[in-house]
Amino acid sequence: MKRLFISLFMATMALMLSITLNAQSATNAGKVPDMEKIRNFAKDSRKYNKLMKRYEENDRSLSLEDYRQLYFGYIFQPDYKPYEKTDYTKSVSTLYYKEELNRLDCDSIIKYAELSLKEDPFDLQQMNYLIYAYQTKKKHNLAKHWQSRLNNIVNAILSTGTGDKQEAAWHIISIPHEYALINFINSNYIVDRQEFIEPYYDYIILKKMTDNTPTGFYFNIQYMLDNYNNRFK
Repeated sequence: MKRLFISLFMATMALMLSITLNAQSATNAGKVPDMEKIRNFAKDSRKYNKLMKRYEENDRSLSLEDYRQLYFGYIFQPDYKPYEKTDYTKSVSTLYYKEELNRLDCDSIIKYAELSLKEDPFDLQQMNYLIYAYQTKKKHNLAKHWQSRLNNIVNAILSTGTGDKQEAAWHIISIPHEYALINFINSNYIVDRQEFIEPYYDYIILKKMTDNTPTGFYFNIQYMLDNYNNRFK
């Protein structure tokens, strides 16, 4: 069994990073991504890059559908490598487990998290650490900037299903997003085990802590498997 996103400052982060399903996500919950439509959009580099620029500038006018196009359209970009991790995170990995961070620690986390996010703009864990570091340094506007981005990505994922059965599985483009999503829903959930179910589902089974604890959540990982099979066939 392992607790999601293990770190000694997660209790503080959990309070800060609580995610609320917004009205659009609630309305569109269970809306499976139209990958043919998204592919056509994402393959047009001019259109995709223009939307990505608005995303990076934290354009508040972006809709839930914009975030869905960005998130799922990323699988059609050359930089999409779901089974690779950046080297930047290794430089500060020990800091993630410190009980208390000083200013230099925060500066290091910010530096390497931002470098990592340039390589993977949808790395939810690095956004998580970045928000915490900015909050610790009392740079609240920057923290809110990244918090808004994180919330919108999570809501885009949540809009794809309910996670309570295979046919309503949440669609994701990265395995760590499974644990990030569950942690943001409830930081007290503890993973008991993970099962792969053919043809392309991950089932994350939770330890039963209370009567209200769900048995687990389903994730559709087809995009990652397709990417792997296409690269190594």
